[in-house]
Amino acid sequence: MQQTFKHKWLIPAVLLFSAGLFISSCQKKFNEPPVTGAADVVANISIKDIKARYTSGAPVAITDDAIIEGVVSCDDRSGNYYQQIAIQDSTGGVLLRLAGSNHYNNYPVGRKLFVKLKGLYLGQYNGTLQFGGGVDTPYLNQGGVTLLASNLQDLHIIKGALNQPLVPKVVTVSQLTTTLQDKYVSTLIKLVGYEFSGADRSKNYADDGFSGNRIIQDCSNLSANKITLRTSNYSNFATLPVPQGNGEILAVYSYFGSTKQLTIRDTTDVRFTGTRCPTATGDGQISLGSTSPFLINFNNIGTAGLPAGVYVKQDANAGYIGNEATVYNVNFNTGTAWNQTSLGFKNFASATGLTATSTSTDQTNSVNRALGARQTGTSSTGGDPGFAFAFQLANTTGKTNLQLEFLLQSLDASGTTVGRTTTWRVDYGIGDSPVNFTTVTTTPATLSTTFGPGNFANTPVTVNFGTALNNISQKVWIRIVALSSTSGGGNRPSTGIDDVKFSWN
Repeated sequence: MQQTFKHKWLIPAVLLFSAGLFISSCQKKFNEPPVTGAADVVANISIKDIKARYTSGAPVAITDDAIIEGVVSCDDRSGNYYQQIAIQDSTGGVLLRLAGSNHYNNYPVGRKLFVKLKGLYLGQYNGTLQFGGGVDTPYLNQGGVTLLASNLQDLHIIKGALNQPLVPKVVTVSQLTTTLQDKYVSTLIKLVGYEFSGADRSKNYADDGFSGNRIIQDCSNLSANKITLRTSNYSNFATLPVPQGNGEILAVYSYFGSTKQLTIRDTTDVRFTGTRCPTATGDGQISLGSTSPFLINFNNIGTAGLPAGVYVKQDANAGYIGNEATVYNVNFNTGTAWNQTSLGFKNFASATGLTATSTSTDQTNSVNRALGARQTGTSSTGGDPGFAFAFQLANTTGKTNLQLEFLLQSLDASGTTVGRTTTWRVDYGIGDSPVNFTTVTTTPATLSTTFGPGNFANTPVTVNFGTALNNISQKVWIRIVALSSTSGGGNRPSTGIDDVKFSWN
């Protein structure tokens, strides 16, 4: 009897306990935060439309219940952004000015945010639109806004889901404008085929104690397709050297006045690992190494540009190395026929293996290339005289009896009459920017190229520097240069150099 009673008592107890577990389990699941973000907040206006409320002058107070949503495209994790984050939706982007630091803990890149704008102010900083907590009175007429106080941030910014997709728009620099309503401002974009300018390749991302403004550019139009990469000296990568290659860059676009500029989140956004543009700017130095000879050919000029330490100059004279020269079609990536008459340095087919009557197709198909040049008569724009093929040696430490050999090529034998003759010489100067150049004896003694039939030539040249360049610890510049005006009349010749060789003891 007791045993039966005990079992009768246990059955409802077990059922009651099980029911309690079920209810408890359901209640726990109901109280969990929604995995998709703040379900009770809904955006009612796009970033594009809210930005349109500001046109100029004093900031605009947001007095209605406007709510935007966007994904964080740039935070302050690396220190390149400070007291601000950028968010974007499908229509555009905008900055949020926030007091405090380490906002990436709450608002990391890829997090969706809902922003209740009522009570905030929409203004600008030299063209880039931003929301803040109040009016920055000293800059009232310029659209200045103050930081949103830390204690107010949770009232206005509702955190949504993490790791939201953020696909950068692939654009060109010409698509980026300096207008208030530019759709790319404060959004993540991608530029393809860019690299740091030659002048900035030796620098770090930022300067010592100052933000860094570095120019990046593409291959197609160096003067037009360039933009500033701005890096804070407080970023955690400020002292890192910029990468040396060519590739793609992800960045948040903005502008300051009339200057277009980019901001990266960290160095992983800069993917410059490919071959640099085949440009004319020249780069680096020739390190002769320990084994003689040191050889230079120009067979890769169409894809890799000038070899390290090789420069092309115009406006050269006896006391000046010359200015950066004009390159036909901006760069060397397209081969040029010998009879092309425009001013500039060019990617020619080498005379080696071809003849005076080789067709333009033969020249294009030739894998043996030469560094070429053709002057025009307008010296004020870099023409006749002053062209120079220049080589910068890092030093000649530990080396004696330096010797230079190269092929001097007279290439344009077209037409029926003989044209002008260009006389070349070889000289050298010592130091970064020599003011004195010394001419050296060559074999043959006279170096010249002439336009017209019967003048096609591929002349081996030898230059012995004797003891003049023994054991020099400084930079050494060696030039093949046309310092005197061409002689005769008619067209000027196309000149090439190839198979350059430095040797020593």
